[in-house]
Amino acid sequence: MIALIDDDALTPPAATMASPQWWGADSLRARKRLDGSSTTAFVKTITDVARTYLDIESSFAVSAAAGARGIGPEVFDADASSGRLVMADLTEDFATASLEDFNHADRRAALIAQRRAVWELDVPRARKATVFDDVRALHERSVAAGAQLPADLPWMLRALADAERRIEATGYDTVLIHGDANCSNVAIDRETGRVLLLDFDWAAVADPVQDVGSLVLELGLGNCDARAVFEEIWGGYDERLYARAKCYGFAEAVRGGLIGAWADHCDPGTLEYSKFSDWMFLWARVGLSDHAVDDYLRSL
Repeated sequence: MIALIDDDALTPPAATMASPQWWGADSLRARKRLDGSSTTAFVKTITDVARTYLDIESSFAVSAAAGARGIGPEVFDADASSGRLVMADLTEDFATASLEDFNHADRRAALIAQRRAVWELDVPRARKATVFDDVRALHERSVAAGAQLPADLPWMLRALADAERRIEATGYDTVLIHGDANCSNVAIDRETGRVLLLDFDWAAVADPVQDVGSLVLELGLGNCDARAVFEEIWGGYDERLYARAKCYGFAEAVRGGLIGAWADHCDPGTLEYSKFSDWMFLWARVGLSDHAVDDYLRSL
């Protein structure tokens, strides 16, 4: 394990909020110097609660591979047993992205290029799971523990089960995907505009259209915008694949709601988890109640 030393001159990482999300509540963050060096490192330690639902070994392995390819920050050390990831410190030169950043075509293109670059990575230890698998595991865990869940969740789960059956019947190729397009998972160089991806906690070998759906969920504020986002990342428009991307996005919103509900059950001392859960379930509820959902399902 790499040796680190404390330095009182280093300011701690600032809390950031790019779009509705918790304030880094799934990890403890610190800036430290590497022992015997002037190099500053960013240290992320996964909390006990987050370790109950994340595949840390997979996340850290993908983080290291992405860092080696310039897709994410360089990883100096990764210890899955302790949940500690030591990375290059981006604090001085980079800022956390916001939705407004990606209103600019060049920034959006840089983001898309980096997410597509993840598809080219070969990481043997990466987990293999769809967002539907994640939803199922989180729901089963939450129900077994008696976590508080919304009364209309069964309706959402039935809609997702229908979408999953249709997608699985159609079949798809798989690649490694980042898995979570929240803007807080993107760092932008303040001077050059260079984009780096952060937090590969939900990275998995899955359908690349799932990754497109993640971006559509985050950046597609309206139906027209969502179609434009799909076309931009996929390189063309296909109604059937767009429908699949939308369904993946709905599933990701439900996954987010379940993450928040589970974490709030385990650690009810903070409002960050319940706030995030409420927002994501609202997002899923609005999306799944849209009159176009039946058309999406038929298109699959």
